[in-house]
Amino acid sequence: MTPCSSRSLYPAQTATIQNWPAKNVGDALDYSLYLAPFCCDQGESVIRLTVDVQDGTGLTVLWSALGPDRATIGLQGGNVGQQAITMTLETSTGRRYVRIVQITVLPDSGSVDGVQASLSPPDGSETQPAALMLDDGRLLTL
Repeated sequence: MTPCSSRSLYPAQTATIQNWPAKNVGDALDYSLYLAPFCCDQGESVIRLTVDVQDGTGLTVLWSALGPDRATIGLQGGNVGQQAITMTLETSTGRRYVRIVQITVLPDSGSVDGVQASLSPPDGSETQPAALMLDDGRLLTL
């Protein structure tokens, strides 16, 4: 799987709340932040990604992953309305960036809203934190 560029953001240079494109409750989609703006020094890279969603959002983080140029998360579900995701990125030089990204969840009449999606992380990316992979290739989520 390749991260979808239409759901990838170039992060703002200052701490601000940005928005990803809307999703329906039944969607299971990938959303990304480009990493280049977080790396200031020659050879600096993002080495850790932590994703937090509040309990009341209804969102399920299927996985989070670091690729060569993007931090990508798989999202499923969500309560209708504006929801916030907090992404914390740490670099090889010790810098830490906390970015809040909002997503609007739209209602749908889907019959699969409660079914776990099989969306996989991007090819060649490292899941964050290291996830348990089941024999059939799915990630173990709690």
